[in-house]
Order: sequence, then structure tokens, then C-alpha cells
Amino acid sequence: MKVFYHMGTDWNRTPPGLKTEKTLLALSYNNWDDYSIHTTLNAVFYYENKRILEFSLKLLIENDVDSPAKLNILRKDGWDGFFPIPNTNYVSVPSDIEFYDALITKLGIQEAKDVLLLIRDAGYLVNVSNDNAAKRLTADSSFETSPLREAGARKSFSDGWKAFTDSSLAIQDFTLYIPSRDLQGVDSIRFRFNSGTLPYDINVLIGPNGVGKSHALKNLVEYWLGMDAGSQPKLIKAKHKPFDNSPNISRLILISYSPFEDFVLDLSKTKLKDKTAYKYFGFRRATTSATGKRQSTISRNLPASDSVESIFKAFEDDAAFGFLSNWTSKVDTIWDVLEPALNFESIAVEIDQKYEPPIFLRRHMIEGKDGKKYIELTRSSYKKLLRLKDDLDSLVSAKVGVVFLKDCERLDLSSGQRLFVYMVINIVGQIKAESLVIVDEPELFLHPTFEVEFIALLKKVLTAFNSKAILATHSLAIAREIPATCMHVYRKGEYGIEIDHPPFETFGGDMQRISSYVFGDSKLTKPFAQWIEGAIQDAGSPNKLLAKLKGELNEEMTIKILNAGTPDGR
Repeated sequence: MKVFYHMGTDWNRTPPGLKTEKTLLALSYNNWDDYSIHTTLNAVFYYENKRILEFSLKLLIENDVDSPAKLNILRKDGWDGFFPIPNTNYVSVPSDIEFYDALITKLGIQEAKDVLLLIRDAGYLVNVSNDNAAKRLTADSSFETSPLREAGARKSFSDGWKAFTDSSLAIQDFTLYIPSRDLQGVDSIRFRFNSGTLPYDINVLIGPNGVGKSHALKNLVEYWLGMDAGSQPKLIKAKHKPFDNSPNISRLILISYSPFEDFVLDLSKTKLKDKTAYKYFGFRRATTSATGKRQSTISRNLPASDSVESIFKAFEDDAAFGFLSNWTSKVDTIWDVLEPALNFESIAVEIDQKYEPPIFLRRHMIEGKDGKKYIELTRSSYKKLLRLKDDLDSLVSAKVGVVFLKDCERLDLSSGQRLFVYMVINIVGQIKAESLVIVDEPELFLHPTFEVEFIALLKKVLTAFNSKAILATHSLAIAREIPATCMHVYRKGEYGIEIDHPPFETFGGDMQRISSYVFGDSKLTKPFAQWIEGAIQDAGSPNKLLAKLKGELNEEMTIKILNAGTPDGR
């Protein structure tokens, strides 16, 4: 396969194919600015004249800070546009790691390698070919400033080459360094995601309110994205290094259904080209006031409408990337994860009762026993819904959310169950392989049984997409499902907040022991203990109190009453 550069000055131009080449990697001009360095090229992989993948290619030329302009000059000086670039040392990094699997799936290993040599893929040249010229260029500070500016490119550089070796793709352990909330020092959290025995797929931040769990999560997001507190100018000014090594994740998904936390970030004003690297789900959304000021507002309908958007995204991704050899069907994953928990027959969306679906959609319509109309979501109906793309907002009642039907009857889910389901759909709809899922206080609307079930379903999703998760929680039911090494306990110490691991194994452990260590409740006087003390005084002795209560108490309370008395039991 050949690689060709179209000269030009239109930054938003999608590079076309060539009549002479059915299979081609086409590149074109882009003026995206990464701190005064321009390395971004628009890119499309064509196979048999069909557009397979559209992405960006970050190309760094030695001793040059404007690669697109340089390529234009070379074209004007007689270069025909076909790679390799003559008499030039350069390296490149694709913005999307799916590029590697797309090459291998369509071209085979050997021809895919040939393409990487033409574009001088940085990860492949450094880690596989041991190319000294590439090593010299990737060691230059401008390589990290521009080609590695975006999370997708960092993921491609760190892991893309592994598709051509026996190396396995996995999110690596990393340490997060954050200024303590009192700004008197730096806290460190070592996130561990790899173990040969215990399940290290989920890490937990746990501790009382007000100790900095959400502060840590927000810093993690901003550092990884390179915005706000994590922007290069601020990090340089503060002389702060946020990670021991940058997390090799492809996408970060954060879910917070607390109305008191605000994880909405304005990506529109950042130097991020890939605005999909971070996805937030919650009750808040970014809005613009009448004066033009950006702010976040609360809407209780967001989880429901997000679930509709996410399930459509699942269908869209399956259609776009289903050809990849390692693709996991998102639609099948949603079904496989939720059906055992809900026992439904079909997944659907409610449609506006005033809207009359066109004939081609009617065979997918279900008349519910509640008198409402639904469109069953299948691959076939999704393709037909695309024909109504401009009318979807008026057709689908998004605020109702995704619904589940059995025998034409809509399942009656509690508010906690609905949020539970929406979390799963939103995660799967937006996840990519090797994503990091962050959930802030998942227990807010879930009773203890659902908390454990959520962990079980989350683990299924993480396994399907080779991803990991971080949860901030107060839940002992969740804590019992997490190994101690992955449990980061926030506690108020003599010199401020301390973050450590329990000195005993928490996985499958005793909840009372976990509670005593995490929350220090063994030092607190419980209301029932105060009641026992007063009741014994009123009755005259523990035995007299027990006689008075007769058979009203369980064994545990009887023992506590006896232990509260004098040594001789009087």
C-alpha cells in the first residue's frame, strides 16, 4: 500500500483517494497548533476505494516546527507526494491505536509493517526496528510537546507496536502525584492493575467525606488530558510531574451521579484536537449563559438521555469497527451483561406518540401494553433509523431513556435500577479497548445488593474491553470485593491526610474489620451502645433488662448487654 500527501492550505480538508490506487493511506494539510509546533496531518485509510478509518497522523520532521508547511514546500520543489519523504529524518504517530489493527486486518502483518516503515511510525521504529535516527528524534523535547500532546497518540506510541510482537496490550501500573489539599506537600497514589493471582482490575479510593477523593480524581483527569491544572505551562511553572509514567489508556470515562460534584470540563477551549478522549456522565452539563459565560447546570434527565445517545454510539461503533480482528461487539456486550440481571426480551426506545413512523420502520415498532409505541433496537432497525438522522430528536423520546420489554410490557425499574442500567450502557457505549473508567460514589442510588451486582457487571465490561476502573466510595460492600493492594484508604493523620493500604486482606474480608480500619468507627460510641447503657441503669442490672425484654432481642444484642454489665453479671 502507498502513502500519499495532498498539498494544500485547507486545514479541514478530508484527504481524497487517488484514481490510480484502490488501497491508500491519504494525507493532507492541517494547521493545528500545539504550542507553536505543527505536526498534525489529516489522514484516511482507503481499502478497495472504501474509507476504512479516518484519523490524524502526527508527523515530526527533524529541525522543523511546521511539518504540513514543509511538505507543501517539498511538493512545490518537485516531490511527487508519495512516501517516504526524500532526504528527510522524520517520525510519525497516529492519533488512534485502531489504525494498527485496521492495517493488519486488511493488509496482513508484512504489508502493514511496510506501511509503518513508509510513515516511519515512532513506536515501531524505536521498539521493534531499533532505529537510531528515530530514537534521536523521539528524545527531542518537541516530540513530547506535539506528537504526544494527545492521549490517543500517546497510547499509539506506547502500545501500537505491540500488535507486531508477542507483547500483550494491558494498562500498566502508574503513580499519581497530586498537591495535597493544604498545598503543604505532594500526595502519591500507586494504582496497581496487574496481578497474576488476585483481581486487580478495579482500584478503590475510600474514606470519610472531605478528605480529597474527588480532588484526586479531578486532578487525574486534568493531568492526563493536559488541561487546566495539567496544562504544560502550569506544570512547568509549578515544577510538578503528575505521573511516574503517563497512563497508557485510550479513553477516560468518568461517571458521577452526585449533584455536589462537578467534573464537567470545557474541552472546546483547550489545545486538544480529540475532544472524545474524555467522556463525563452525570447530572451536570456544560451550558453557556446569556452573557456568554460557560457554566454547568443540573438536569435530572441527563442519565436517561445519555443512555439513548450511548446505545446509538454502540451500534455506530459496531458498524464502523466491526471489521477489526480484535473488535468486541458493544451491542452484544450490553445484551450479555444486562439480560441475566433484568430478564428482558428486547431493548427499545420510546417514540413520540404523535409521530407516525415511516413504513420501513413499522415492522420494528412494538405496541406496548401501556399504550405507548416503541422501536426495538436491532442492527437492522438502527440502519433504518440512520435514514431519519435529521428527525431522530423529534422521533425518539430521549428523556425516557433506554427501555426494556418483555411480552410487549415495559419492565418497571426503580430509580436505582435505572441508574444502574444507565451506567452500564453509558460505559459500554463510550468505551474503547484499554480505557479507564472512573465512577464517583456508585453507591449513592444503589442498595447493597446492587452495589455488589454493579461490581460484577462492571468486571464483565472491563474484561470484554481489556480496561480498568477506579472507584471513589464509602461502600463496605464494594470494599470487600477489592484486594488490599488496590484499596487506597484516606485517613486524617497527625500531619494531615494519609493515604495507605489496609494491613490485612480486604478481598472477601470481614466488613466490620474493614469499617473499623477505614472509618475508625471502633472509636465511636454507637447509638445502640448508648441505649444499652441507659436501659441497664433504668432496669437495675443486665439480667433484669434481659428479663424485661424477654425474647425481643437477638443473640448478638444479648451478648452485648451481658458484656456491658459488671464482671459478676449484676
